[in-house]
Amino acid sequence: MLKVLEKRKEFIKLIDRITHDKGYFDVQDIVSVTGLPRSTVQDWINRFVDEGCVEVLEERAGRKRAKYARRRMRSLPASACKRIFTTVDNDLVEIFHECRSEGCIAFCEFMYLKGNPKVRKNGMILRQRVKAGESDVNLDDIISLGLEKVIVKDGLVYQYIRTYGGPAYSLTEMMEQADGVLDITYDEKPDYVEGVIVTEALTHVTIGIDDTDSEEGGATFALTLSLLDLLSSIEGVYRVSHNVGFLYHDVPYKTAGNAVSYIEMGIMHDLVDPVIQSAHEYLESQTRSDNTAMAVKIGLKACPALLEFTKKARKGIVTVDEALSAAKDSGVMVYEVTGNRGIIGAVAALGMIDYPPEELMDVTKEK
Repeated sequence: MLKVLEKRKEFIKLIDRITHDKGYFDVQDIVSVTGLPRSTVQDWINRFVDEGCVEVLEERAGRKRAKYARRRMRSLPASACKRIFTTVDNDLVEIFHECRSEGCIAFCEFMYLKGNPKVRKNGMILRQRVKAGESDVNLDDIISLGLEKVIVKDGLVYQYIRTYGGPAYSLTEMMEQADGVLDITYDEKPDYVEGVIVTEALTHVTIGIDDTDSEEGGATFALTLSLLDLLSSIEGVYRVSHNVGFLYHDVPYKTAGNAVSYIEMGIMHDLVDPVIQSAHEYLESQTRSDNTAMAVKIGLKACPALLEFTKKARKGIVTVDEALSAAKDSGVMVYEVTGNRGIIGAVAALGMIDYPPEELMDVTKEK
């Protein structure tokens, strides 16, 4: 199913481009670009015509080929939806909507919060943490939009949403253009629009890093950010966030305020191990410290031992052995890149994943 949806999106993009350039397309245009058999291309075109996303401009007549065009080619406002993707950990799902508009993301946050308290902004990404299955949302309370339910099946995530007014326009006209969306179907009711957004079930990977700088230079936050830039350039890796937080200030060996960093990504399942290996190699080649370490958490579920260790590391001095014990109890993988002192901060960083910015910066605030 995933390959079919990916192929469908490739065809739609090709049809959009050719229609934009020529004003129409025919079977031979697609065959020339893809090299596929005419019968296969015709089957896809017939499917798009049936779906209503392609219209017939001229029927076939003798040797004259039929001409088609992408429906809704009128001039539209730029889509506010940049990326929509999802990570899955058994029955736990996190939905990410990256937006191009501060106003739109604030609006969506306000509306989605009415049905789900686990909604938050992370820069220009709106995050929703939900359990797969039926939602507890009262559909009668929905003002403009709401998430009805989320289904995970065969490596795909199906988001069922109900929209009214402007958000309905976003569903029918904009969301399909977002990176990460494999398919969208919708049903227009008299008063609202119901839609299903299909995305891939990605693996949620968080990497904590510490002790990459020295008195001569460098900065852990900068190296971590460059690592995220590198990894998110890989096809199949979706950038989520880059974060900085503080641990206990009065520790020896710190170069400044004892800050640590972590990055989050949604990654196609088959790429997880290669991405982790690439992260290790990059840090090893770029660090300026003999004590750099990396810790990796896979999945979305909170780990009590990890959270407890992070609280302790923000209040006082902790040991490498304590960090390793918390990591083992939490299923966190630990890597000595150039040494083991950075293990403390790398593991502690993973316990801050759901901290809001003001708590990341203030060690006196309890999560």
